Amino acid sequence: MNRYVIYNFVLVSFLNLMLFVPNILFQYRYKGAVSSLIVAALIGTTAALLFIHAMSKFPSKGVPEILFERHPRWAVIPVLIVFAFMWFTASSIALAGYALLINRFFNPDANTLVILTIMAVICLYAATRSTLSMMFNMEIVLIVNTPLILLLLIKAARSNQLLWDEIRTASNYFHIMPKLAPIAAATFIFTGYVNLSVYNRAFPPNFHFRLKWLIPTIGIAVLAVSYFVPIGLHGTDGVGSYLYVWTATSDSLVMEYGFIERVLFVFLILYLNLTLVYTASGWHQAMEIVKSCLPRYKLAIDEHPIPIRNYVICSIFALTTILSLYLLNEKDYSKLTEYWLILRMIAEYGLVIWIFLLSLTRRKPT
Repeated sequence: MNRYVIYNFVLVSFLNLMLFVPNILFQYRYKGAVSSLIVAALIGTTAALLFIHAMSKFPSKGVPEILFERHPRWAVIPVLIVFAFMWFTASSIALAGYALLINRFFNPDANTLVILTIMAVICLYAATRSTLSMMFNMEIVLIVNTPLILLLLIKAARSNQLLWDEIRTASNYFHIMPKLAPIAAATFIFTGYVNLSVYNRAFPPNFHFRLKWLIPTIGIAVLAVSYFVPIGLHGTDGVGSYLYVWTATSDSLVMEYGFIERVLFVFLILYLNLTLVYTASGWHQAMEIVKSCLPRYKLAIDEHPIPIRNYVICSIFALTTILSLYLLNEKDYSKLTEYWLILRMIAEYGLVIWIFLLSLTRRKPT
């Protein structure tokens, strides 16, 4: 089961390139972004390893079961609703952001709400499946897409157009004190571990995570590539001109493999797959947390048939996401993402500390 921990970590790490996270980092490129990356790598790695270790002390249990076991139900339910909202918001921001991206780069004449509705229906269906099915779907998508994404990232990092002087110039600002917003944005790369809050239910009692070294390795590599490669290709000043900087970065690359020439279209198709599975996974986790707060809830990681309440909860998620795109524009989403990332970091690390402390005082079976 070690691979499923890595799948969740890799999914969120790669998705960082498509979201507004790089744009937030580049806003602070002269005001502490580099030092914030260093701090984020330390904090993110520590939090990931602590949480994974803590969850291993509660085999076959998710965060709702752990908290209900140790605290009064009336006190836990509001906390779980907040965390469900966090998962839902993260997924919805990604889905709506990608709908805007498709409208801008694929077909500017298409109705963005129609694009979002189609993707939301796909995610709704996938999110209502059982936890085991969701994990298997994630595995298939990542196995198919990860090699191609790595190929594109390596190609970008080895591009002849890469200006190392620009990268060196950006690195010279490492001495400026880190800021909260870029730290929150950079730590998002490491946040995949928190998906164990639900997926830990499917892990066997004897599970021990043995690939700890991959967490800092993948996280730091993605951080470095996502920040420095666009600077090397567009310049220290130039990266500030883009909202979707990695989309512009992929469009500056060319592949000479038969009919595939513009990297942009390959990049967008790959990230469409990641966005759909990430949104489905996020909605599924939010759904499971909401269900755990309902009366007469029974834990099941492989439900057959699919309960009606799954469709009801995820339909609310989908409709809320579509409504948000109707009310907000790209700039609103960018600003919302910055505030949400800060709130996410505070809530997430609060959860990590909480579960870790509970793991230290867990009741031993008699």
